[in-house]
Amino acid sequence: MSAPQAKPKQVHFDPTPEIFATDSSGSFWYPLQVDGRSHLPTGTFDETRLLMSLWYPSNRRTIDLDRTYVEVRGWFDTKEEHWYKLAEIEPVVPPYEPGNSFDGWLVLPVFASKSAFALAGGGFHPRARLQIRSTAYFVA
Repeated sequence: MSAPQAKPKQVHFDPTPEIFATDSSGSFWYPLQVDGRSHLPTGTFDETRLLMSLWYPSNRRTIDLDRTYVEVRGWFDTKEEHWYKLAEIEPVVPPYEPGNSFDGWLVLPVFASKSAFALAGGGFHPRARLQIRSTAYFVA
């Protein structure tokens, strides 16, 4: 008799605060959290599907997709803080559209019983405000 499979779970990560700015060189680090908690129980799942969208709330700026990059990092050991670069996100944009948002997705295997994720990026306008929305689907 096989063990019952866990039901898929969807989480919406906490949205960015009203003002979340890049540093003076246009880089940022943003930990993904759910209700203020970083580590999520993931041990009963096999796969993580991350969806994210980044954009400037000001319509006076566009994202230069040739200069910018965003990567997903993961932390899988709750005893020692060490973030691993998991993947660079390739933006998914409609053809012939300007870079008004940076939308991407990533599918990863589950690595540990608890997982935390963060987004890191660079090449954005210095000290520009960013808005970030992310969702994760955990699938058995």
